[in-house]
Amino acid sequence: MSFSRRTAQLLHDDHQATVVIIEALDQLLAKARKKAPDVSDPMVQETLKKAGSAIEEEVSEHFAFEENELFTRLEEMGDVGIGEHLRGEHRALLPLGQTVAELSREALENGFTADSWIRFRNVAGELIERMLAHIQKEEMALLPALEDLLDAETDMELSTAYAESHQS
Repeated sequence: MSFSRRTAQLLHDDHQATVVIIEALDQLLAKARKKAPDVSDPMVQETLKKAGSAIEEEVSEHFAFEENELFTRLEEMGDVGIGEHLRGEHRALLPLGQTVAELSREALENGFTADSWIRFRNVAGELIERMLAHIQKEEMALLPALEDLLDAETDMELSTAYAESHQS
């Protein structure tokens, strides 16, 4: 999918990158349903590293940008529903993402115990389910709304600010 507004396209690209990480996490859970995966396996390490950093840092920055820059603009135009709904999902997703990040770091340092694997599997499973549904909603409602909402100048300002925030 491609968008004419740069801001919508950057958010879409972030969504796609998040989906790749979420799918890798889902594959990790599927392969190790009953027994914790071996954290010395390079693929497991890579998945845990990406889950730890991307979910915690990128997603929180992404959510903050949407809430501070986009939802407020939609609300000013009279569309309160999208922002309210997505903010509620953000409030549910952030703690899940932070927990997955913490558990990923712990597993990379110490491996999984039977109990820590069960907790990781449960929290990551909930995150996967909620995140995929959330991204789908944003792709179907938020990004198309931005196409209509943003003029060329505002789009350039927002997309530049967003891109710069992801380079730091």
